[in-house]
Amino acid sequence: MTNALTDLDQINAELMGQGATNPFGKDVQPGDGVSGEIVAVVRRHRHNSQGMPLYWVNRKPQVSTVGDPVIDSQLIIEIDAAARVDKQDEGLRAVTMDRDVQRAISAGVRRARAGGVALGGRIEGLLYVGPMKDSSYGRVYDIGSYTPPAA
Repeated sequence: MTNALTDLDQINAELMGQGATNPFGKDVQPGDGVSGEIVAVVRRHRHNSQGMPLYWVNRKPQVSTVGDPVIDSQLIIEIDAAARVDKQDEGLRAVTMDRDVQRAISAGVRRARAGGVALGGRIEGLLYVGPMKDSSYGRVYDIGSYTPPAA
C-alpha cells in the first residue's frame, strides 16, 4: 500500500514547518520539554541530507525508486509566550511523532479518556527523560497531561 500526500498536504507541511523548531533535537537534555496547544498536524515525505526522498526498502529508509514513502508525522505546538526564547521566537515547536514520543502522548490521551489528539488540544509537560536503558537506541519520554479541546 502506498501512502500518497496531496499537493495541499505538502504545501501545509512546508508552511507550518517553517519556524517550528524541534524541542527534542540532538542536543536535548533530560528534563527538556514542551507544553502548549496543538495548532497543526503535519505529514511529510522524509528526505535525506541531500534532499532525496526516502522509501522503505527491506524495512530501512533508503533513496530508491520503489517501496512505500517514509512519512513523518508532526504535531505543531504553540508554546506559551513566557516559554519563548526571545522576541523573534514565533512559539512554534514541531514534535516529530516517532514511536517513543507516540508512546508518551498515547498514555496522556488514554488518561484523558480522549479518542486521540485534536487541534486545539493541549499537551502539558511532554518531557525527554533520557535514553532507553538496555538498548543501543531509543528515548524515554513522559507526559504530564493531555487536555482535549473544549467542545
